[in-house]
Amino acid sequence: MDPKSHILNAAQGIFARHGFRQTSMAMVAAEAQLSRQALYHHFASKEALFAALVSTMHEAALTAVQAASAKPSAVASDAVFAVMMAYHESLVARLSGSPFVAELIEESGRQCGPAVAAYGRRFEKELEALCARLVRDGRLKLRAGYSVRDVVEMVVVAARGVKSAHAGESEARYARALSRMVGVICAGVTAAKAAPAKSVQRLGSGRRRVSR
Repeated sequence: MDPKSHILNAAQGIFARHGFRQTSMAMVAAEAQLSRQALYHHFASKEALFAALVSTMHEAALTAVQAASAKPSAVASDAVFAVMMAYHESLVARLSGSPFVAELIEESGRQCGPAVAAYGRRFEKELEALCARLVRDGRLKLRAGYSVRDVVEMVVVAARGVKSAHAGESEARYARALSRMVGVICAGVTAAKAAPAKSVQRLGSGRRRVSR
């Protein structure tokens, strides 16, 4: 493992146990078994270290998204749900059990707002590519007036609401709620199946029989 990755692994554990505000570079150096001078050689400040950790976490989440997107799924809503959960679980797993999750999320927005927003846009592009592929393959047939971009925006906005509504609850309950939400949206934008054509058979005496 290269020195920076080793430091980031140590920093992840310290931030998870102590939060951003209580963490010091000395604590990270001790966890990584490095001198403070060696730590500062790689990261100029706690803020720079935290920003690098946030970036590493989001890159790993996008890698998880790409892996989930590549897995075959016959049902469009299942494919979309798998990608949403891959992104969520990758980020949450890094902080699992930490009593400072809310603080760390707040600090990531405050310290790394533009970078976090950029990662969010990259995630949406991955989701959009998946939905476009589902449409091309015929697994997602959109109603007239809906676009792939519309689906992505609805899913992303609704997912924020689900996360807020189920904050503090178990991951299993959050996953069930997210699955239902994705299913409802996919069903709502899916084109209705065409009614079966009527078949007309001519009978004797000019009568006709209509069958469906």
